[in-house]
Amino acid sequence: MLKQKQPYGCGLYAVSNACNLKNFITEERLEKSKTGNVVGQLSKWLQDDGLPYYIDSLYYNHLGKKLPNSVLSYVPMGEGVEYLPVLLNVRFSDEGKNHLVGGKIGKNGTLYLYDSLGEAMVETTLKKVNKMYHHVYGLFLFMSDEDGSYVFI
Repeated sequence: MLKQKQPYGCGLYAVSNACNLKNFITEERLEKSKTGNVVGQLSKWLQDDGLPYYIDSLYYNHLGKKLPNSVLSYVPMGEGVEYLPVLLNVRFSDEGKNHLVGGKIGKNGTLYLYDSLGEAMVETTLKKVNKMYHHVYGLFLFMSDEDGSYVFI
């Protein structure tokens, strides 16, 4: 798990950890992340790196406080599928600081959560993520440029 050493750039670390892309984090991108990242910018950087996928939302509600029941049991399905890389947009503190966290959902529903501000990877579930953070605003997936299908790793 790659960990942040500065108070910005969580989006870069979330994508890198979720998709095993160690070279996704660059000094130039960190500099551009000082004022925050948006999913569109992270998707553009995936494209700039020649990767055939982008980030799309499975669920998002900026006013919401928790992931709804409709996405809590989401698991990857299909032959040869091991993990579904995901991003979670969370409220990290009482002061209202938002944070992007990367993870991988296994076929059994286990979420391997890589919070770049945390000490280590946490084995949990989407349901338990609702209890770990003040708010969970969104769940994002990686989609193929070619056919719009989910990207699995």
